[in-house]
Amino acid sequence: MPIYEYHCESCSHEFEHLERAGEPPRCPDCGGERLSRRWSVPAAPAVAKHGAGSSDAGWPGPCGRGGCGRPECG
Repeated sequence: MPIYEYHCESCSHEFEHLERAGEPPRCPDCGGERLSRRWSVPAAPAVAKHGAGSSDAGWPGPCGRGGCGRPECG
């Protein structure tokens, strides 16, 4: 079930709506049905910055972040 962004033509409210089959969206503020779908940026999965299996959690080492791979950073 995709989530779409809408703009209400009646009250100018912008909102997100989880689309379900056969369920037309309505404005949560005014109940209006005159809506225009807006372009939105899809969510992207997070990618590890320091390679697979690394973590920035824990005590920051000399580099200031930890997990950089330097022996003194742990």
